Amino acid sequence: MVKKFLLPITLLVGINSCVFAQDDLRAEIEALKKQMAELKDAQSKINIDALKKQISEVKAHDAGDNIKFDIDFRTAYDIVDYKIKNASDQSNNIWSNKLRLGMASSPADNLVFKGALQVNKVFGNNSGATTASYQNFDWYASQTPDDSSVRLAEAYFLYFGNNDGKIPYTASFGRRPSIDGFMTNLREDNDSPSSPIGHNINMEFDGASFKFDLDKVSGVSGMYFKLCLGRGNSNTSGKYSDNTTSLKYIDNSTDSPNMDLIGIIGQLYDNGQYKVLANYFQAFNVMGYQYIGATPSVRTAAGRFSDVGDMSGGALSLQINGIGDGISDFLDDTTAFVSFAFSKTDPQGTSSTAGGVTAPNQMLGSNNSEVGTSYYMGIQIPDMLSDGRIGFEYNHGSKYWRSFTYGEDTLIGSKLAARGDAYEIYYNKPLVGKNLTMQLRYTYVDYDYTGSDGFFGNASGTPLTMTEAIAQGRNPVESASNIRMYLRYRY
Repeated sequence: MVKKFLLPITLLVGINSCVFAQDDLRAEIEALKKQMAELKDAQSKINIDALKKQISEVKAHDAGDNIKFDIDFRTAYDIVDYKIKNASDQSNNIWSNKLRLGMASSPADNLVFKGALQVNKVFGNNSGATTASYQNFDWYASQTPDDSSVRLAEAYFLYFGNNDGKIPYTASFGRRPSIDGFMTNLREDNDSPSSPIGHNINMEFDGASFKFDLDKVSGVSGMYFKLCLGRGNSNTSGKYSDNTTSLKYIDNSTDSPNMDLIGIIGQLYDNGQYKVLANYFQAFNVMGYQYIGATPSVRTAAGRFSDVGDMSGGALSLQINGIGDGISDFLDDTTAFVSFAFSKTDPQGTSSTAGGVTAPNQMLGSNNSEVGTSYYMGIQIPDMLSDGRIGFEYNHGSKYWRSFTYGEDTLIGSKLAARGDAYEIYYNKPLVGKNLTMQLRYTYVDYDYTGSDGFFGNASGTPLTMTEAIAQGRNPVESASNIRMYLRYRY
C-alpha cells in the first residue's frame, strides 16, 4: 500500500518541479527580453544623441563657411524746392530706387566680415548726370540717386581681441560704416546707428578703427575709446595715366596731396537710457576749388582745384532713451537728444596761380583761421493711435560752420551742414512688422549764408549773406525744402 501511495506523490512532486522550473525559465526569459529592450533603447538614444551632435557640428561648420545676406530696398518720391534770391524758384519731383545688399560672415568667434553693395538710381535716366561734375564723388556716391551702377558702400573686417582680459579691443580695416550715425539714425528709421558720429561726420570713407572697451577698468557703464583713421583722397595717378613721367600710380602734383583724417571717439557713459558721446578729429590737406584774382572770394574765370589747408572739429552729444523713470508710458517710449559741434580752419598759406594771377590759398574765403559752430536737437515720440513714431529735429549753423556730412540722405543737400536754420518733421510707420515700412518726411532749410554744402575753398565755401552774393552777381539759394514719401522693404 505504501508503494502505491509513494508513486503518485513522486510523480506529483516531479510534475510540480517541472512546472516551477518552467515558470522560472519563463521569468528569466522575460527579464532577458526586458534587458535586451533596455539596451536597444539605450543604444538607440546614444545613436540619436551622436547624430544630433554631428548635425550641430555640420550646421556650425556651414554657418561659419557661408555668407549671410540681407536686403534693404526703398522706393521714394521726393519733392525738392529752392527759393532763389533775385531769380525764379526751382523745383522738381523725383522717383528713386535704393537697393542695399548687405553681407556678413563669421568663420571664427573673434573674426567678422561685413559688407554692403548699393544701387541708388532715379527712375529711368538722369538727364543731368553728364554735367554734374561731382555726382559720383567717392564721399557720397552710393548715397546719390543717379544711374544703375553698383557701388561699394561698406567692406571691412572686425577682429575681437583680449575678450577675457580687462580691456577688450576691436580692430577693423576697410570701407568703414560712417553714414546714418549716432542720432541721425532716428530720422532714417534705423534701430541702431551705423557709426558713433552723426552731427559733424556723415560720409563714406576708407580707413581703420581701433576700439578699446574701458567699462571694466573704469567702472563707468559703457565707456570706450576709439581711434579712427581715414583717407578721403589718394595722391596717385591711374595705371594707364597720361602724365609727363608715364610712371604708373605716380603723381607729382603738389595741388593734390593725400587727404587724411584722424579722429578720436569717446563714449563717456551709456547705461541704456543715458548715452554721452564725444568726438574730435583733425583733417589734413582738405580740397577746394580756388578762384584766383585780386579779390579771391569774388568769382572769376581763373581757378583751380587744390589743397587749401587743414581742418579740425569736434562734438559732444547726449541722447536719452526714455524720459524719467516710470512717469508714463509715453515718456518711457520717448527719445530725445542734443548735440553741440565746432569746426576750425587752418589755411595752409601757400599760393595758387591760374590765368597768370597768383594769390594765397584761402579756406572758406578767408586767409585766417575761422571757427564755426552748430547745435542739433531732436525728439522722437510714439504715435499714441498706432505703432508709428513721430520725430521733430532742429539744427543751426554759424557763418563759418563746416561739417563732413556730404553723405546725408537728403536731396537738397545736408541739412546738418546748414549755415542757418534747419527744421524737420517725420513720421515712421511699420506696415508689415519691421519688414515693410513707410515714411513721410519734410525738411526745410533757411540759409543765412551761402556755401553751406560746398567744399573748403573760396569758390563754393565762402559764406556770403544774400545781399553780398547778389552784389557779386550771384543768385543764392535763400531756402530749400524736401518732401519725401517712401516704402521700404527689409529682410
